[in-house]
Amino acid sequence: MDTSPLSQGDHFFDADGVRFHYLVRGTGSLIIVHSVGWGMPGGYLWNGIGSHPEKKNTVLYFEPRGNGQSSKPTDTSTMTAKTMAEDIEHLRLHLGLDFLPLLMGNSHAAAIALRYAERHPSRVAKLILLAAQIMDGPPNTHTRDWLMKRKDDPAYASAVAKLSELMSSGGPQTDEEFRADMDVLLPWYFSDVTKADVLRQDIARGPTLPTSFGFQTNLNDSKAENKLPHVEEAGKVTAKTLILRGSEDAMCSPQASQAIAEGIQGSKLVVIPGVGHFPWIEKPDEFWAAIDAFLES
Repeated sequence: MDTSPLSQGDHFFDADGVRFHYLVRGTGSLIIVHSVGWGMPGGYLWNGIGSHPEKKNTVLYFEPRGNGQSSKPTDTSTMTAKTMAEDIEHLRLHLGLDFLPLLMGNSHAAAIALRYAERHPSRVAKLILLAAQIMDGPPNTHTRDWLMKRKDDPAYASAVAKLSELMSSGGPQTDEEFRADMDVLLPWYFSDVTKADVLRQDIARGPTLPTSFGFQTNLNDSKAENKLPHVEEAGKVTAKTLILRGSEDAMCSPQASQAIAEGIQGSKLVVIPGVGHFPWIEKPDEFWAAIDAFLES
């Protein structure tokens, strides 16, 4: 039996009091795909993007602490993007690699991946940031602007109400409440709301479901002491970097992507028109054309 850290299938390792889970599939050059850290398990990624990159690459899907099959830390204050960025270093050491050939993150996972590349620039060769969330940079009212734009659109009515509720509350208290909230909220992430069903199915086919424990990350990240200097320190990144977003992304702003692109020397910014937060679902051909071009460059 192949017990190497990059053999096919599920893997677990222990670090910093947490038992981390990752899944390896495919064969070829290594890609590390990081999942968000606020309660969503990694199944939406390996079910949603896996079939394409796994044809030519070994793809490692990493679930951060307190999410998916990775265990919950006893200290909930460590549920932050700042700590999760350092957990990538635990992963690198476990894999026995001098550097990560390619690190990819979407949304909050992009915030984690970017911070790792800033803190450990020599440890990342290539970086892909999809619909990147940042914690500093130019002030904007992006999400609230989209709330106003969509408030009278019946296709988004329930999602708008749910997002407004979550923005003014302490978040869900139980797993059942969190899963119900996410089910209502999913159309918000899309330009074509019918595509939300694809994401629902990708989540449902995972071995674990969303959990409210991870939502603590959203609350912790909002505290001043956990704010990360993403744009301020973007110049420290030496990895070859692709920044990709959808033009109709109502969560992560164009100002954020532009600020990162200007901060990382030699980076490339690609905007796919007419799609929201999950471009691989809404326009897969354009999305993968941009990713493949970067991988082959």
